[in-house]
Amino acid sequence: MPTLYVTEQGAVVRVAGSSVIVTLDVDPDGDGPLPPTRSVLLEVEPHRLEMIGLVGRIHITGNALLLCLERGIGVAWFSWNGRFLGRVVPPAARSGDLRLLQYRAVSDPATALVLARSVVAGKCANAQAVLRGIQSNNPGREGVAAAIREIGTAAERVADCPEAESLLGLEGSAARAYFGGLAEGFRGAIGFTGRQRRPPPDPANALLSFGYVLLGNLIGGVVEARGLDPALGFFHAPRPGRPGLALDLLEELRHPVVDRFVLRVVNLRMLRPDQFEADPDQAGGVRLTRAGLKVFFRAWGEHLETPLPDAEEDQGKTAPMTLIRRQVDRLAMSLREHRPYQPFLLRN
Repeated sequence: MPTLYVTEQGAVVRVAGSSVIVTLDVDPDGDGPLPPTRSVLLEVEPHRLEMIGLVGRIHITGNALLLCLERGIGVAWFSWNGRFLGRVVPPAARSGDLRLLQYRAVSDPATALVLARSVVAGKCANAQAVLRGIQSNNPGREGVAAAIREIGTAAERVADCPEAESLLGLEGSAARAYFGGLAEGFRGAIGFTGRQRRPPPDPANALLSFGYVLLGNLIGGVVEARGLDPALGFFHAPRPGRPGLALDLLEELRHPVVDRFVLRVVNLRMLRPDQFEADPDQAGGVRLTRAGLKVFFRAWGEHLETPLPDAEEDQGKTAPMTLIRRQVDRLAMSLREHRPYQPFLLRN
C-alpha cells in the first residue's frame, strides 16, 4: 500500500502509537445528543506509505501531518470530482545545481526541443503498445490497426521535428488517432466515443481524467523530492498553475498506467454506469459516486502495485511507482550529463 486514499467523508487521519489510523465519528442513534462513537476504519504502519491522498472533506491532524513529514510521506488533497488541490512534500536533499541545469535547458530552445522529442517519442511508442494489446484481444478491428499506423507515421517525424510548434502538431495527431483506436477496447455498459475534457461528459472520460490527475500528482511529488522544479517542462511550455515537468513525464506513462487501468475496471465491470453522477461543480460533467470512488481507489491501489511489462527488462516487469522514481532519476542524470533522456517503453 504505497499510496493510501481516504474517501470516507468526515474521516480523520490521526496517529495512534506508531501507526497512522483513519477514524470516523458516528452519532450512535442518529438523533443526538449522545456523544459520537469513534470507529477505526484503517490502521497502517508508516513504513508502508509513500503518499496519502485526501479526497473531499477529510481532516488530518497536526500530529499525523508531522509524522508524515518525519517519515517522508507526502500528503495530497483532491476535490470530490478529482481536481488536484495541493500537496505537502517532505523536505529532501535539494540540489541547487540540478535546478540551474534545468533552468538552462528550458531556456535553450535547442536543448528543450531535444528533450521534448523524447517525451513525444515515448508517448507515441507506448500508445502503439497499448493499442497492440487491444488488437491482440480484438483481432480484425481495422480501426485499431489504422490508429497504430497513423501514430507510427507521426512518430517517424518526431526525431527530425525542427520546432516546438510542429512537435505539438505531431503529438496532437497521434493523440487523436490513439483515442480513436482506444475506443475499440471498451466493452460492456461503459463505452468511449472520444476524448473530452473540462468537463468530462461521460464515465469513460471521467475515469481517464481522474486517473491522469492522480498519476500526475504522484509524479509531481517525486519530481519535487528529487529537487527539480515541477513547473518548468520541456514539452509543456511554462504557464501559471501548470506543472509542466510533471506533465512531461506523465506523457510516457498515461497510456500504459492509466488507460490500461480504465479498460480493466470497465471491461471487468468493476465499475458500472450507476456509480457515476452529475458533477454539481462542472455543468455537463460527471463524477464517481461515493460508492464508485471506493471501488475505484481499491482497484487503483492494486494497480499501482502491479508491475508493467518493461521493454528494458527483457521478460521482466516494473511497478508504476518504481518506474516514476526511475524516470525522474533518468531525467536528472540527463540534465547533469548532457545526454539524451530515455523514456519508459511498454513491452508489447
